[in-house]
Amino acid sequence: MGFDKNTVIGIALIMLIFFGFEIYNVKQQAEYEKTHPKSKTDASKYPTGDSATSTKASNLVDSLVGKKTDASEFLKNVTDSTQAQNLGSFAAFAQANEQLTIIENEDCIYTFSNKGGVIKKVVLKDYKTSTKKPLILFEDHGTDFNFSFLANTSKTIIETEKLFFASTATSHKISGDQKLDIVYKIDLGNGKSYEHKYTLNGKGYAADFVINAINFADVIPANNPITLNWTQNIPAKEGGIDDERYNATLHYMNAEKEDDDLSRDKEKTLESPLQWVSYKQKFFNTSLIASKELFNKNAKIVVKTPLNSTDTVKTFSSQLQIPFNNSNAFSFPMRLYMGPNKFNELKKMDVSLDNIVPLGWSILSLINKFFILPIFHLLEKITLNYGIIILILAIIIKLVTFPFTFKSSMSMAKMKVLKPEIDELKKKFPDQAQFGQEQMKLFSQSGVSPFGGCLPMLLQMPILIAMYRLFPASIELRQQPFLWATDLSSYDAIVTWKTAIPLIGNHISLFTILMALSSILVTKLTQQQQPASVGGGGTADMMAQQMKIMQYVMPIMLLFMFNKQPAALSYYYFLFNILTLAQNWIIQKFFVDEDKIHLEIQANKKKPVKQNAFQTKMQEMLKQQEEMKKKQGK
Repeated sequence: MGFDKNTVIGIALIMLIFFGFEIYNVKQQAEYEKTHPKSKTDASKYPTGDSATSTKASNLVDSLVGKKTDASEFLKNVTDSTQAQNLGSFAAFAQANEQLTIIENEDCIYTFSNKGGVIKKVVLKDYKTSTKKPLILFEDHGTDFNFSFLANTSKTIIETEKLFFASTATSHKISGDQKLDIVYKIDLGNGKSYEHKYTLNGKGYAADFVINAINFADVIPANNPITLNWTQNIPAKEGGIDDERYNATLHYMNAEKEDDDLSRDKEKTLESPLQWVSYKQKFFNTSLIASKELFNKNAKIVVKTPLNSTDTVKTFSSQLQIPFNNSNAFSFPMRLYMGPNKFNELKKMDVSLDNIVPLGWSILSLINKFFILPIFHLLEKITLNYGIIILILAIIIKLVTFPFTFKSSMSMAKMKVLKPEIDELKKKFPDQAQFGQEQMKLFSQSGVSPFGGCLPMLLQMPILIAMYRLFPASIELRQQPFLWATDLSSYDAIVTWKTAIPLIGNHISLFTILMALSSILVTKLTQQQQPASVGGGGTADMMAQQMKIMQYVMPIMLLFMFNKQPAALSYYYFLFNILTLAQNWIIQKFFVDEDKIHLEIQANKKKPVKQNAFQTKMQEMLKQQEEMKKKQGK
């Protein structure tokens, strides 16, 4: 049996390719089984479109030995035979040339592919990366958007990512109120078809997406779902991958309208049906929303962090089950959002997708949604400089809280005027319990609340914490310059070095330094306005000493806490401190008259004493303490 040189080389190459492919296929199958749990029908019992290759190819090799056959033709015959055997009626759609279609609206550039009938790439036109490159929200590298189902005839798991869809779509632009349908279809004949249909808008970041399966009742076995395996690598965009990883979170909402998230590396199976899944980045997200019916329960979500990569922030994966109902006209409508984490844009989706914007919990979220954000967005229409917007916002908040600040300052002024009388009570009543009772009587008679100075801070703290949540999440501040800060959404380093120092990093932020220094001034002024000691004995003195220490400790803590935070946040707190100093100066200069306050206190002493509930309770507690001491003394 003789062979010419070309035949021998061709067969040798084919066998080499074959065995290499087989090893690769085994590895891929193992990976697939790890990430694709079995559905109600055990997929492992059936060959996939690439399985059973070894047996069929070997038989084909045996049949061709001794024949003068071109290597490329031989390989084609192997491929065609395998696909026909395993894909059944879908085999005709397993081989074709990939065709890309680019659709551009006012905000996005979408790249579609006939392979899998999917969106391969999305570019956001109004945004750039930290290196001023086009901002690619996602692309096909590392992205999987694959529907799979069990074919009744061939007992094979059909995967749409391996099929080439037919489409008449052509590349062009749309704008305004225009809408465009992009349809990718597989026509099996006899009225049977499967399609992916996208409806794009002339502007915005949302698109409608629906899968249609016509006369598929005998194609997919009864009670078998269509599985969507959705994996997306999140590319780095902001220049600080640690911060990006901290803010990258997989969010979801279930049938009970309960939303939750997964931020750390974990695999989780969700027991309730799902309405939507969102792959949230720091400032952007890709979300898939079930429009009518929900995704089945037992969806699996996975978060992984490739720590050795500087290009990929995280990898998000979801395995969603679409409830196929064996209808001859099955349709499952969805919506896609691929764009920025703008609160108002997400709110338009009307499925609580805006919950992915981290505005804080409970009262913090309410403050941001109904107070801070409306003012912020109103100011956006007036000026384009966000540094000025933050300044105006700080002034408005200070004006709103001014009545409480005024009341606090007047309360501290009254306490200062009462200081000599409190000192006399200390000498007269060395017993702590007795002194406390007499002090409360003095406060009641004078019409002074010892805790009046705490009220404004208690009211302002939620606002300050709300701002702490808002500014790092505000895409509006992204890449916005102000003064020396080139990006208000990032830190404003004035000094940098190579080796990172624990807690502080490799830089010093100027706005953070200014905030810390202004905090020292506010603390000093507050202590000057307060009496040296209000309370009794050594405890009060100790507390006063601790306050003096904290005056210097707190700014150091703030340096550690805020050095890596957005410049906008440190800038706002700096403005808050400066405005506090200004308010206090105005109140002390024009409203605080200690002589007048003294006369007012003396006049109050002559009036019938009216105790509030708190003062009454405090007196009762002090009396109980005194009685207990007397009993212990006996």
